[in-house]
Amino acid sequence: MPRLVLRWMLPCALIVFAAPFLCVSFYSSPAADDFCKASLSFNMVPQPSVMAVTWLYYTQWSPRWLTTFLESLVMSQANLGAAYGWLLSAVMLANVASLGYFFLAVFGFPRSTALLAAGVFYAAWVASIVNPDEQLYWLTGSMEYNLSLCTMLVLAGLLFRPRRTAWYYALIVLLSIAVPAQHEIAGIVICAILLAGTIILGMKRIPAREWRLGLGAATLSLAAVMLSPGTVARAAVERKQLWDTAHSLRWVAHAFYNGFNWLANPAILLAACCIALLAQTTGKPGALRNAPKWLGLALLGAMTILLCAVALVEIATGAWAPPRVVAWFQFVFWMLFVCVILTGVPEVFQFRFSEGTRTGVFALFAVMLLGSAHFRAALGDLRGPAQSWHGIGLFRLAQHGGSLEFAAPAQFPKLAKPQMLTEDPGCWVNRCLANYLHADTVVVRNSTDTCPH
Repeated sequence: MPRLVLRWMLPCALIVFAAPFLCVSFYSSPAADDFCKASLSFNMVPQPSVMAVTWLYYTQWSPRWLTTFLESLVMSQANLGAAYGWLLSAVMLANVASLGYFFLAVFGFPRSTALLAAGVFYAAWVASIVNPDEQLYWLTGSMEYNLSLCTMLVLAGLLFRPRRTAWYYALIVLLSIAVPAQHEIAGIVICAILLAGTIILGMKRIPAREWRLGLGAATLSLAAVMLSPGTVARAAVERKQLWDTAHSLRWVAHAFYNGFNWLANPAILLAACCIALLAQTTGKPGALRNAPKWLGLALLGAMTILLCAVALVEIATGAWAPPRVVAWFQFVFWMLFVCVILTGVPEVFQFRFSEGTRTGVFALFAVMLLGSAHFRAALGDLRGPAQSWHGIGLFRLAQHGGSLEFAAPAQFPKLAKPQMLTEDPGCWVNRCLANYLHADTVVVRNSTDTCPH
């Protein structure tokens, strides 16, 4: 019985934790930029094709051309009312699947253990992010930030399992191009990783053709993103203060403050312990299990460099990083921390912990997940607000033509992204929804939302 409890405790806790979050995704409704992507609208004007709207975004607003292309293609072809929850769930499952592949390819975990470790890491991240509504239940934000993480994890896994085949090199090039094209911050991070790997392998005289190939492709893609006209145009429209070097020390201090908060979070500490205990049960050394002693220090240096990247983002924009950007950095920072534990602390694999110790750690992790504020919020939404909000959203999306007027909901779910629809029919969100519904105008009376920039 104790062994049976130990075997199934962690999977059952993850299933119970994930269930309400997946259910809430099916009660979510499109918001803000979703309406523009679904109607292929740029500057509130519908465009004839996905390629046309992607080009306008690239030259006049956002350089993330691959993200814009994927969002516009998916949302313009799908029925937002029926498919929105499925699309959100697909992004979540893609995150877990790419994490599982990363643990399998880099650390040599068996498939079941790799998937379990991926679930542990992802659940800890979900339980601790600041704004789950933007990161999980808003399709534009979810695709823009989470899919770039998936691409980075798959690329890293492929680099640690080299093959001398044409399709392998083609896949390395395509993924290296895709990461900066999805998000410029992801592009900077992946270029730094590829450059470090190329230098280290070159010093050890180990063939690194795939690393050099990836570095070249990612650098060219990042240049196309950073030098795009849309970057300058967006900065001018939003009137951001670019390169606030006068307050550099403040931004650096804030970035490292975030780093200390991430390290002190009980979620990642317990998740790292759980993953380390799972690694002990694999029964075979992983690709990095017998890593050189300096690798742990190198990964600590990578964590420090990542915090410097956070500071660079805030210096460049002259403002605090938005919560969804912070959550993206937190994900990568935590992944590096787990890699430090698995590669830089060889003593973890020399000790054999008892079944009671493993059961206690898994139980603490389960209590942390099921007692988290986000889990309680998901349960609270499912008891009423999420279902009523979903009905309101379906009713709105079912209307067509004329001048449409809607009422604001009496109660808003805690984990739902505000739609940003206002009483002003000229707001760009209202106009994009009107384009999607083929209506003249859309107005939401008594709305508490304000029109975004």
